[in-house]
Order: sequence, then structure tokens, then C-alpha cells
Amino acid sequence: MVSVETISQPVQDSRSRHLRLIFLILAVVALVIGIQHTLSLAFVNDDAFISFRYAENLVRGNGLVYNAGERVEGYTNFLWTLLLALGSSLSLDPVSLSKTLGITFFIFTLTLFVYLSWKLRTEGNVLFFFLPLTSIALALQRDFCVYATSGLETSMFTFFAAGTFATLMMARSIRGLLFSGFMVVLTMLTRPDGVVFLIASVVFILIAYRKPIASIITFSLPSIFLFAPYWIWRYSYYGYFFPNTFYAKSIDVPYYSQGFDYLSLYFQVNYVFIIITVLAIIAFWKMIKSIMPLRGQSNFLELLRENSIFPHHVLLAGLFCITYMFFIVRIGGDFMHARFLIPITPMLYFIGEHLLTRLFKARVYIIATALIIITTIFRNDVYKNNLNVGYVVDEAKFYTENQHQKAMNEGKILQRYLHDLPVRMAFGPAYIKTAYYSDLPYALETSTGLTDTFLSHQILSIRGRPGHEKPASMDYLLRRKIHFYIGPRLSLPHGEFPLNAILFDTLIAQIITYDEALMSKLLRYPEVRFTHIPSYIDEYLKKISEYPYTKVMQDYAYLKQFYFSHNEDNIREAIFIQLLEQRKSPQ
Repeated sequence: MVSVETISQPVQDSRSRHLRLIFLILAVVALVIGIQHTLSLAFVNDDAFISFRYAENLVRGNGLVYNAGERVEGYTNFLWTLLLALGSSLSLDPVSLSKTLGITFFIFTLTLFVYLSWKLRTEGNVLFFFLPLTSIALALQRDFCVYATSGLETSMFTFFAAGTFATLMMARSIRGLLFSGFMVVLTMLTRPDGVVFLIASVVFILIAYRKPIASIITFSLPSIFLFAPYWIWRYSYYGYFFPNTFYAKSIDVPYYSQGFDYLSLYFQVNYVFIIITVLAIIAFWKMIKSIMPLRGQSNFLELLRENSIFPHHVLLAGLFCITYMFFIVRIGGDFMHARFLIPITPMLYFIGEHLLTRLFKARVYIIATALIIITTIFRNDVYKNNLNVGYVVDEAKFYTENQHQKAMNEGKILQRYLHDLPVRMAFGPAYIKTAYYSDLPYALETSTGLTDTFLSHQILSIRGRPGHEKPASMDYLLRRKIHFYIGPRLSLPHGEFPLNAILFDTLIAQIITYDEALMSKLLRYPEVRFTHIPSYIDEYLKKISEYPYTKVMQDYAYLKQFYFSHNEDNIREAIFIQLLEQRKSPQ
């Protein structure tokens, strides 16, 4: 007679194989959907072209600088910029390379959470239907897929943050702790705010490990021997303890009101996380109830270390999310919707996925899982009719392929006429792409101060759009001897051509300082239109007697700043002054 056990074992094995097959198929589907989704949303942000220029200057031998001869740390993505420089040395297009790298790290992140879903689900020996929920949700979430590209380091930073989480969660030895410590170093080298995950990891070790001090020392060794020397190098190279962007964005000044708005917008759009928050509250309540009977046997910390009241992976993910969200709220978030919250998005979903498996039985689990997927797909698009809400912008809707092509064409126009001239050009908001493609020897970004230490260290007078609170003044442009400025809202008025306007084909620029040596060389191009100031002054002097004295005084003051202060034209200026003296009157 055959026993019940010998019959049930093959059935259980067969069911387990079916589950693995279904799980694998769903994982592959998630990756395919994710790749297609990212490709359909692919774009390149304006700020990415700052890193592109740094990378190319490094390859050209100018150093890790934006403008040759000026050591300003205008990037916060050291490791990402080095990868771009490697691509530049191989003559790879940085736009295509950044997209490829971003999608690659996106795939790495999805694959990592497929692995974590499988490992942690099988450890529980649960045999009803389950799926890699985190990876599926990430593949479907619009914001996460948008920043798989963008030209920025977001996708790479997210993967290393997730890698730190995964390796620390699974660390069972000194080697495991060292490897996790190395992952957090990669995170911090990709972006300095990775230090938040270092802090969260240390807190987790203090809570969850029986020998926390020794474990923290082991975990910190890669930071001591790899990250600290890097930080000392960058300090000696650039001269400031923090990157220039730290000062440009006033990270040291709390901006809680804007930070809460930024966080709120993300949760309004991705209201799926409200469901996950409810799950976390339910789980926390159950945890409290489970503690009550045990409070006389062990202390709270001991219960956590025994993993008897809360899973360590949920605790670690929660610490990562809470500490990083606090950091984001404190600094005021960002002007780019969702970007700063992308690194913790996988862990938010992972918390939801794991709480579902602990709190509900099969039928409720399937319903709740479907609800998370549906609410991820049908997001609340508050940017549907607008590019921005308050200070926060949906960058992907603005930086379209048409906008990119326009910036490339504008840059090539400038390069055509100015490539052999020592031009100092200032660029306004959303014109960093144009600056990159113009490849001019000196470019000043005027709206954020990212690449200029004077602008970044200005005293903050009033809070506004994060990262755009310290623009360049006209006085500063004059002090930096800027020749031309290109930015939004420049247009030619009807009628007389303005003295301070220059037209490169169809591209309008404002003349900040008129340099006769430079402008005379542009006269060779019939497509470049501007007013030749020496000739203008000659005509003006012929009619000066017809103008009121106050007008002449005002015109001279303008020409003094615009032209005479930058050119040796003593004869014309002397005639101007002499005529003014002759006409001087008390009227």
C-alpha cells in the first residue's frame, strides 16, 4: 500500500515547477515591456549636456572642467561622467551612449528585483500563484521608465542604491558586508547624496546585527579606503569641500515647504503608493500587537534582531525610503518631476510586494496585486494639460526630439560663425544643449550657477524654483566680459534693428559687450546681421545737435558700458565728451 506522503511529494514538486515556469515567463515579459516602455519615452535632459561637455574636455586633455582653465565642479555624477568620457575617447555619441547605459542599468535593476522576488518568495515555501510584482510594476510605471534614459545618471544611481540594499539584506559574512560596503561606494561615486543610503545602512546594522560595531567597521572599510581618497582628491582639485551644485542649489538651507510639495506631487501622480502606505500601516499595527505578549520576554531591539516581529528586508527598505524622503523634503526636492524619488521607487514597490505575501491569503493577494498593477498603469497625470505644476516640471514633455534637433541646429549655426573666434557666450534656461553643440571655448550657464563658483555662492535672497535661485545679473555678465547671450524670450522688435541684437542666420542673440575686433570679423558673413557700432556713432555724432541734452547723456552712458569700456576708441569718445561739454546747460 502506497503512503499518502509518497503520492503528495511528486504533486508538490510538479506544482513548484509550474510556479517557477510561470514566474520566469512573467519576469521575461516584465523585462520586454520595460525595455519597450523606456524606448517609447526616451529623451535627453538639458542638464545632461553639462556632463557631456565635462567628459569631452577630459578626453581633450583640458581636465575635468566645463571651461578650459576653470576648475569648477559643475557635475554631481563623477562615475557617470567617467563612463561618458570613456565613450568619448572611443568617438561614441554621448546622447546615444547615455541612453544605452541608462537602459542597461534599468534592465539590471529589474533583473535584480526579479531575483529578490524569487529568492524571498521561495524561502517562505508558499505554493500558490505569485509573480515578480516589483519588476512588473517598475516596467509599467511611467516615471521610472522616463528616467531610464534622460542622459542623466538616475538609472545608474538607482541600480547601485538597489544593489546596496540587496547585498546588505543578504550579507551573512564579512565578505558580504564588504561587498555591500563597496556597492554603497559606487552609489556615492555616482551621486554624493548616496551618503544617505550609507547612513540608512549603518542604522540598519545597529538595529539588526548582534555585533553592530564590528559589522559597521567592516561595512565602512570600502568607504574609508575608496571614497575618502576620492573626496580628498576632488577637494584638492576644485577647492571646495562640496560640489559646486551643493552651493548652487543651497542644499545647506532647508526648504521644507517646497520639499513637501515635491513629494506630494509624486504621490498624487503615483497614488499606488497610498495603497502601499496602507499596507505598511496594517503591517505595523500587526507588529505592535505581536510585541505585546512578548514585551516581558525580550526588549524591542532583541525582537527585531530575531526577526520575530518584522522582516529585515522590509525594515531595510523602509529605512532607505524614509531617510531618503526626509533628505528630499529638507532640500526642497527638485524642479524635475519624480527624478529625486526614482532611486527609492523600487524599494517602495518591494515593501508592498512583500507585505502582500505576509498579510493576505491567495485570493486577497491576487486582488491586491492586480490593484497595484492597475493603479500603476492608470496614474493621475497632473501634468496632462501643463508642463509644470508650481515649480516642478515634467521634463520629458518639454525635451522632445524636435526640441533636441532645434538645439543641435542652433549650436551648429553658432559653431559655423564663431568656431575660430575667442567668443565668451552666456546661455539661458534650457539652452545647455545649444551650448554643447556650439562647442565654443567659453560658455556660461546663467540660470542655475552650476558651472560658476561666484553665482553658486551668492547669498540666497528669496526661495523659488529649486536650483534656479541664483541667476547671473547683467553686471556679472559684463564683469565676465561676455560677448553674447542666448536664451528664451529673445525676439526682434518691429522697426529699427536694436543696437544690442545680433542675428546668426535665424538665431537671435543679445550683445552684452561689443568687441570691435571680434565683430569686425563677423562682417565677412552676410548671414550675420548686427549694427556696426563705430559707423553708428559716426552717424549719431552728425545729428547730435538735434537731440536733447538728457537723451545724449543717456545714450553716452549706454555706449560707455556697451562699447567704449571694451574698445580703444578714444577719438570718437573724446568727440562725444567734448560735444557734451559744449552743450552742457542747467536745463
